[in-house]
Amino acid sequence: MAQLKKLSDLEGVIAAILLILLTVLLSAQVFARYVLGTGVSWSEELSRYMYIWSIYFGCALATKEDKHIRVTAHLEFLPKRLKAWIVTLSDLTWIAFSGVVAYFGLQLVLSMAEYPFYSQTMGFNLMWVYAIVPIGYALMMIHVVILVVKRFKRIFKHEDIEIVDSRLTL
Repeated sequence: MAQLKKLSDLEGVIAAILLILLTVLLSAQVFARYVLGTGVSWSEELSRYMYIWSIYFGCALATKEDKHIRVTAHLEFLPKRLKAWIVTLSDLTWIAFSGVVAYFGLQLVLSMAEYPFYSQTMGFNLMWVYAIVPIGYALMMIHVVILVVKRFKRIFKHEDIEIVDSRLTL
């Protein structure tokens, strides 16, 4: 269980490192362009890829903390236990959706391994950029499964579950 916690913390570390590297890279690009009068063509492409990866890791981190986007205004009129069941149903739908996207994302990455498509300026196979789609959705799916299991345990123990800041407190 401790190794799962370390792996889970790794998502936040990766997202932070990517954002730091992205900031340094874009700052260097701005410096090169406006001070030195030249540009580094590959830096814009790499920064775009790093931005995409940091977003997916950030989404996985938000999902882990149950802070992903959720519309809850309609739940205010329902009893507490019914709220928990409806949010759990929506999370089960999210798990199914994430599984489908992860599966087809993996199929896309595997097809790009067989039939490579190369980046314009850096020249590497774009399957490495697209790989974040199945990775990100698999991570989000795992986190939502963990949240649903925790919620089921609370529901079946007849414990109160409150909605606070558009998320269920567990």
